[in-house]
Amino acid sequence: MASQGKFWQRYRVLLIILVTIPILVFLGWYIRGWFLLRQFETISPMDAATILADNGEILATLGEGPTQYIPLEEVPQQMRHAIIAIEDRWFYEHPGFNPIAILRAFYVNLRAGRKVLGASTITQQLAKNLFLTPKKTWSRKLEELVLALILEQRYTKDEILELYLNQIYFGEGSYGIEAAARTYLGKSSSQLELTESALLAGIPRSPSAYDPYVHPDLAVERRNLVLERMAARDMISEDQRQAAATAPLKLARRERGLAPYFVDYVKKQLEERYGSNLVYKGGFRVHTTLNPDYQRVAQNAFADQEFQGALIAIDPHSGFIRAMVGGRNYIESQFNRATQAYRQPGSALKPFIYAAALEAGWQQNTLIQDVPQEYAGYQPGNWEAQYWGPVVMKHAIALSLNNAAVWTLHQVGIEPVMRLTKNMGITSLTSEDRNLSLALGGITKGVTPLELGGAFVPFANGGIRYDIRAIQRVVDSEGRVLEDHQPKGVRVIKETTAFLITDMLKAVFNYGTAKYLAIERPAAGKTGTTDEKISLWFAGYTPSLVVVVYIGDDRQKPLPGYGGTLAGPIWAKFINTALADEPLWDFPVPPEIITGVPIHIFSGLLAGPGCEWAVPCAFVQGTEPTEYAPCTEPELISPEPPDSPDGLDEEIDEMLDEMTDEQDGEEQDREEEELGQPEPLDEPSPTDQP
Repeated sequence: MASQGKFWQRYRVLLIILVTIPILVFLGWYIRGWFLLRQFETISPMDAATILADNGEILATLGEGPTQYIPLEEVPQQMRHAIIAIEDRWFYEHPGFNPIAILRAFYVNLRAGRKVLGASTITQQLAKNLFLTPKKTWSRKLEELVLALILEQRYTKDEILELYLNQIYFGEGSYGIEAAARTYLGKSSSQLELTESALLAGIPRSPSAYDPYVHPDLAVERRNLVLERMAARDMISEDQRQAAATAPLKLARRERGLAPYFVDYVKKQLEERYGSNLVYKGGFRVHTTLNPDYQRVAQNAFADQEFQGALIAIDPHSGFIRAMVGGRNYIESQFNRATQAYRQPGSALKPFIYAAALEAGWQQNTLIQDVPQEYAGYQPGNWEAQYWGPVVMKHAIALSLNNAAVWTLHQVGIEPVMRLTKNMGITSLTSEDRNLSLALGGITKGVTPLELGGAFVPFANGGIRYDIRAIQRVVDSEGRVLEDHQPKGVRVIKETTAFLITDMLKAVFNYGTAKYLAIERPAAGKTGTTDEKISLWFAGYTPSLVVVVYIGDDRQKPLPGYGGTLAGPIWAKFINTALADEPLWDFPVPPEIITGVPIHIFSGLLAGPGCEWAVPCAFVQGTEPTEYAPCTEPELISPEPPDSPDGLDEEIDEMLDEMTDEQDGEEQDREEEELGQPEPLDEPSPTDQP
């Protein structure tokens, strides 16, 4: 006894503190809970977020909110049963939380090493949605439990269920059962049938996963689970369950608006930052970067498009997204290919290889070896084994010569190219991409059109990378500014490098692989076609806009065309139409750059009046050659060069025509066949159709 007394005297203060602190915390949460409840009962609900274009035009209002408060007696009995069966079978028995369910979930999750089972009651879910943020912490979970106890003291079970059905989030911006019924089914909640009730009851647990528009198969699977739970609890008969479980999914037609893929992209970002409750009921005004005129042109460019694809347009002087098309038809498929479709870029990645070479001190007239060559067992090849031999860099990229690009990567080094490419914005590269197939775009994960477009931004603006943004400013219901993004760029390549790449990519239009595209203003660009013509690209820019077009089949089936023949015309149509009223600006020339120096493509030396095989090149002052080329006609390894040349453009026309007609003139390759890397498959939603 004496020892116990000494223990108490020694640790009395500590024990009192250990007991007092939890009590004080509980009391604090309890008092705060009653304050929040009173605030909820006296303050009218706020509005959903309004999404605005860059000119103030309203793009969308995110969700309807609780459009009409529905008394519990007006909600069909089968809807009430469905939500209780799947969410909280002991709802009418527990005091606001379920100790048995909590212990069971703790045991299951502990054994699994991760959260696989939840234990929240309907009352807890209501408390979380009314008063708390989505942040998942132990303290928030305990506060949720205290709030649930307060709700149980303040309201009857039926009143809690009524509040839950009118406040819970059902996805697609729909808060409350009435908004959900009208959004998904086009009817009032009072008209819900058994199958429809089970469908809606299955959504609140994970609105994004069980969204029947986006994941119909998962939604039906979840619906049928609800029906099984209802039958197991004798809420419906087995015959009713079987009939409802075999019923087809019938949804109301989904509205699309001006920029549905862009709005979805913005909505997802807002939900991640602020939580669904604030986004849909916080009265936000969200000022986005979208230009509605550009957006309409982009969607028209995809009108009647036979194949799936995406278009992304970015302001190179701010990183702001000006237009986004994520597919040919939003109602048909909500999978956003502009931001979610990771595809191998093919030759659209070659400009980054040559940019690394320029950063290392190479010049446009540096001779690149376009010859058959093997690198430790890896042997890339050009289309139909046609090789130019040693040619200047500008000619190699204009004609998208495969072996020349691989040789350049081998000479410059994989690490410098990887580092530069990542710095410019290609963040999807992995350690597995440290190989020479990188030169031909054979990367493991692939890139999205948005990612590739962002990486082309420094080429267009003189070497500055910007964070690519869709949201410029967010203001809450009281006028407080929550976000206000001003463009802040970071230099990733030299200004001279950016201009020299631009000058070379202008040659793609002048006489190279995109010479058949009619562009009505100064522009630079690059095509890309992967093996079996699965992914087709055109990435290019003007001084005021970077635009990437991707064409591809969601099921990875070959397409009847190439980057220049399917993606290129869409790119040209968009640029010519969107910028029709813009002056014909050309790319500004850095003061230390000289342009228009005629260079013999096979020697890299100055081309005199008698040299027909010449291209105009640009140089950093002091690096231009001073020696003239002998201008003897070269011999291509295969085929023989044309007789009686009449100038470079005419000379290569005949050689390129057949290649262009056969395979876009651009790739001159079977890129992925050489790479031995199949294009990775992503997982478009089950509604995506080829």
